[in-house]
Amino acid sequence: MKMFFKYITVLGLCLFYLKATNAQDSLFFDESDSVFFEDRRNYLGVNLSPLFTSSFGRENQNAKMSIVYKRNKGYRNIRFSANYMTLANKTSFYAFRTIGSSDSSITNRYYESDYKTGDIRIGFEEIKGGGAGRFHIGADIILGYAQFYSEYRQNELLVDSIGVYRLDNDVEPIYTGSHSSDYFITGIDVSFGFDWFLDDVFMITLQLTPQFNYYLAISEKLADQYKQYNPIENFVDFDLGYFDVMLVYKF
Repeated sequence: MKMFFKYITVLGLCLFYLKATNAQDSLFFDESDSVFFEDRRNYLGVNLSPLFTSSFGRENQNAKMSIVYKRNKGYRNIRFSANYMTLANKTSFYAFRTIGSSDSSITNRYYESDYKTGDIRIGFEEIKGGGAGRFHIGADIILGYAQFYSEYRQNELLVDSIGVYRLDNDVEPIYTGSHSSDYFITGIDVSFGFDWFLDDVFMITLQLTPQFNYYLAISEKLADQYKQYNPIENFVDFDLGYFDVMLVYKF
């Protein structure tokens, strides 16, 4: 998957180099005090990266769905976005550990976790370059809501006639614990991107977005028979990056 994104980035840079000198400029500028303004100054974009994550990604990978609006102000864009993040290709109870065994059986405790976050972001980006493509660097303030959920259960595996441990399908798994927690999110992100103009109306944006978040605990629901979970508390999270592939319409 990383190689796929690298290939897209390199391809975009190569096309920019080939088309920058002879392609018709997809931006129409009016000059005023050495600041250039686009003819189509409103952008509306959608993040295509969840399509790649769900189709080609590994199990239990982060997926980010976004819609963004931008307003061009010369060499700067003001931007607003709404974002939703969760796990893609989720596998139930994929982690486990053995908690007991005997000559005829073994007992495993299986764990599952999931999360959902939604946020809005307001910020700006500085534009460098023109023609068929350009680079930008930007930053946003983040405000949002997050919910985390996890649970564990136990299963007993019995030894069969040839000495192999097998799950007894006649015995229902024992759900022994769950934890749900809610948080208010504040934070900032920084983005590094490349805009490739397909024509006068559409463009593709390739963007890496590291983000720093502070999670403020709101509430929790806990059922924990074997004391597997810690009490809810505030925490800090730094993520080196979501790679966004945006299809943008200009109007």
